[in-house]
Amino acid sequence: MAYEDLLKSVEESAHDKEAELRKTEKAAVAEIQARAKKQAGEIRQAQIDETERSIATERNKLLYLTKAENKEDLIRVREAAFDEAFAQAKTQLGSLRNDPKYPEIFTRLLKEAAASIGDGTFVVHVDPRDEALCTKALASLGQSAPVVRTDITTDGGVVAGLPDGSVVVANTVESRLERIRELRRNEIHAILSGA
Repeated sequence: MAYEDLLKSVEESAHDKEAELRKTEKAAVAEIQARAKKQAGEIRQAQIDETERSIATERNKLLYLTKAENKEDLIRVREAAFDEAFAQAKTQLGSLRNDPKYPEIFTRLLKEAAASIGDGTFVVHVDPRDEALCTKALASLGQSAPVVRTDITTDGGVVAGLPDGSVVVANTVESRLERIRELRRNEIHAILSGA
């Protein structure tokens, strides 16, 4: 019987040990599962945070690019309006010779150009259509023997300079329009932008 009791005791001890090992194993598995679950949650949250940062960065980049494109489009539209305004002005000034006041305007343009050159002999370049008007205007201004060359094409006005070409003053409709265009560019763009 002692042998049976010993066997029974060993068997019970083995069952108790097995139960204890199973309990320890269950606790270890539960702890591993809890740690794994926690790590999975942290990894998931890190991925969500990274994705949100990435989306925010991409969104900001797209907003910046869209704003830049819109600004470029607005600049192009303003520049087109600016160019159109000066194209219309050039078209209107193209018929300046037909205006009854053109001789007076021409004389004033010639006088301004001559004053810019100073005293002495100078050369006047005019459109062939203005040759007679130039001769008459020079006489009315009392200018002494300037040389008149009909070698330019313009909507009106003159180009004057020293005979050696060291000083040249363009006082044509086109040159004045271009000067105004450059001088008033910022002012006109400010008006177009509503500033």
